[in-house]
Amino acid sequence: MRSRLADSLRYIFAQGDGQLDVPKARAEEFLLRLEQQPISPLAFSFYGDSVLAIEDDDIEGASRLLNELIALPSQTGETQVIPLGDPKRDPVAERYARVLNEDPSVPFEIFPPSADTVSSCRAQIRDALALLDAGDPALAGEVRALLRQIILGAGSKDPKAMTFDGASSFMLWGAIIINAERRDGAIGMTQMLAHESAHNLLFGFSADESLVENTPDELFSSPLRKDPRPMDGIYHATFVTARMYRVVRQLLESGVLDAAAKEKAEKDLVENARLFKQGIETVWKHAKLTPLGESVMRGASDYMVAAA
Repeated sequence: MRSRLADSLRYIFAQGDGQLDVPKARAEEFLLRLEQQPISPLAFSFYGDSVLAIEDDDIEGASRLLNELIALPSQTGETQVIPLGDPKRDPVAERYARVLNEDPSVPFEIFPPSADTVSSCRAQIRDALALLDAGDPALAGEVRALLRQIILGAGSKDPKAMTFDGASSFMLWGAIIINAERRDGAIGMTQMLAHESAHNLLFGFSADESLVENTPDELFSSPLRKDPRPMDGIYHATFVTARMYRVVRQLLESGVLDAAAKEKAEKDLVENARLFKQGIETVWKHAKLTPLGESVMRGASDYMVAAA
C-alpha cells in the first residue's frame, strides 16, 4: 500500500510540476520515508482528498492538502491507541470521524470518549493483545503490522440513533476506530481486532484489483447488518467472520482461556460459524468475483469447511 501510494504521488508531483505549490525536496524526502517505513494512516485520507481537489481544478486546495500530507511523521514502534478529540473543534479528529463514517446509507455520529471509557478500553485492548500473544502469536503479529493506530471514540447516547462498534476505511489504511464504551472484555476485543484488521487486509488485497464486480446498487442480505448491503460489504463481512471464528478457535485450542472466557468463546465460535454460513451462501450465489476475490474467499471457505 505504501509503495503504491508513493508511485501515485510521484506521478501527481511530476504532472503538477509548475502548478502545484509543493516543495520538491520535501516531497522527495517524504516519498523516501514512505517507501521505507510505516506512515500515519492520515496520509491516505490526505491523498484521497487531494486527488478530488485536482479533479475539481482546485490546485490551491490540492497543494495545501499535499503539503499537509508530506508533513506527516513516520509511525514506527508499537500500535498507537489514541482517544478521538472533539470533531467539532479538532480538525484532525474531524478528519478521522468523517473518513471512518463514509457510508451515507448508515450515518452515525462519533464523539470523543470520556477518560473513564478510554482507560477501560485501553485495558481491554491490552488484555486482548496479551491473549493473542499467548494463544495466537501469528495473528497478534499481523494485527500489529496492519494497524498503526487504534482510535477510541464514543457513540450517541440517543437510544434511537445509529451507533457503531468499530469501523475502518480504505482512505485511512492502517487505522481503525473502536467504540470505547464496549464492555465485552478481552475475548470480544480479540474478535474486534481480528475483525477490523481483516478489513484492512482486504483493502490491501484490493489496491490493484477489485474483489467483486457487482455494482453498488445490487443489495443483498448481510451476515453482520440488518439492512441489505452491496456485495462488496457482504464479501467483507463474510471474510471477517471467518477471521473471528479462527481467532476464537485458536484461543480455545491453545488452553490460555480461563473458565469464564472459555464459556464465552465457545458461544462466540458457534455464532461466528453461523454468520459465516449465512454470508458465504450469499457470496457463492450472487457475487461476481474477480480471480483475486475468488482466491481470497476460497481460502476462507476452505478453512471453515475443514474446521467444521
